[in-house]
Amino acid sequence: MPTAQYAQGSRGVRLALVGLGLSLFALLLIPLAGLHTISLGAALAVGGVGAAAIIQNPHLGVFAILTAVLIDVDPIGVRYLSLPYLISAVLALPLTLAILRDRTIWVWHLPQIRILFLLGILFLLSTAANYSTASFAPGSETSRLLTIFFSRMVFMLFFLYFINTREKIEITVWLVVGLISIMAIEALYGFFTKSSIESHVGQDRAHASFSLAENANRLGYICLFATSLLWFYYSYGKAHWWKPFVLPLFFFLPLTSFTTGSRSGFLQTVLLTILILKEQQGWTIRKRVRTLAFLIVAGLLAVAVVPSQNFTRATTFDPSRDTAGQASLKNRIQTDYAALKIGLSNPFLGIGIGNFRWAKLGSEGLGRASNTHNGYLWALTSGGVGVFVLYVLLFVHTYRLIKKLERSGPRELLWLSKGLKVNLLLFLLFSAFTDFWLSDFLYLLISLPLAMTLCWQREQQQFLKMRLAAKAASVGNLAATKQQRPSFPQIPSAAPARSF
Repeated sequence: MPTAQYAQGSRGVRLALVGLGLSLFALLLIPLAGLHTISLGAALAVGGVGAAAIIQNPHLGVFAILTAVLIDVDPIGVRYLSLPYLISAVLALPLTLAILRDRTIWVWHLPQIRILFLLGILFLLSTAANYSTASFAPGSETSRLLTIFFSRMVFMLFFLYFINTREKIEITVWLVVGLISIMAIEALYGFFTKSSIESHVGQDRAHASFSLAENANRLGYICLFATSLLWFYYSYGKAHWWKPFVLPLFFFLPLTSFTTGSRSGFLQTVLLTILILKEQQGWTIRKRVRTLAFLIVAGLLAVAVVPSQNFTRATTFDPSRDTAGQASLKNRIQTDYAALKIGLSNPFLGIGIGNFRWAKLGSEGLGRASNTHNGYLWALTSGGVGVFVLYVLLFVHTYRLIKKLERSGPRELLWLSKGLKVNLLLFLLFSAFTDFWLSDFLYLLISLPLAMTLCWQREQQQFLKMRLAAKAASVGNLAATKQQRPSFPQIPSAAPARSF
């Protein structure tokens, strides 16, 4: 079991690690600064301060990686010298120290980690098997997706080791909600000012100009992801003075989802509404009526504000109708058919991760090259039945863990347990419309329940230790009291009367 702190030991060891981190970060920044003395000095100063802060507080590095990945910022422009890789190189030092201190890699005992490890092996085997035998030419997409998969696994290690308190877990959640809100604001502003229409392929749909929110369908999902967390926080979280200020987001985020014109977003909104009403068990009738009225008002506002073409697109599932977005719907149906056919033709190891576009293009009668647009079929084609089954097991383990947290976890984080449970179900629905299983949000849905469980177990252990220590101290005090009690000399009893 991990401990709450990563650095236990002499001050000299910590200072040595800080110095090593500064040197490593500076060496990584030297080629980026060029030969200019001022640029080099600034790079060394920024890199040194950043590395020192991250080594002393590794959770800051996890927050920085999460931020950089979600908003997809890369000021350097060099693939393996982007911010997440540089920060990961620095975080490797405290991670190594933590593993040496624990004398074991305890995360290996987590079922989710083992499943992801097996998935990585199957992806590598599938890639190797198809490299020489495939009738198509694998492209750079394979190496890109493999890099994403293994880098997200490393991020999970950092997350589980360093996001190890309730405060850090909650900061992570609010960081994600804040970043999603920024994306939604930018997308909604561009939609209503018509400043971002030209940059999106297809219909006039809301989308951001950066990050995964550039895709309208994914923007719809992450907006509902944040909406779910905020709703359950407002319903079950602690009372804070700023709690009422989240109310506008209940209108703003679903509105953004509707303006994307996403069919999957519409279905997720329906499912989210049903689950919100289902989670009202034990509530008073007054509170239930208030919730229902709030949802109705939010829905009417969305219908009144969202353009009719976006609303029609989101609610039309008949490919024969002549409405906006029907070409996309027909293409998705054809792609699902092609993916199912290719997956069943290669059931054992699939065609390799990242190869679907080329396999579809090289197969007669399957149409033009495209992505799978379906997480389940993506798993089947990328690694065969084995990969598909392992992903299903991953979701089952995660759902059971969240349900356990909901039943017996910390009451202060009940809102987060409920929000993650609903978001996992929304993710599984969304996976039928996009290949989203390498996204950061899947790893958040896996990492957050694990971090909450580990934190809760540590707190329980500490509580038991305190109880045992208090009990031992009580027994010791009782024994000392008995020893200090004054003893009185015994009075000999009178001799019995002699009988005559």
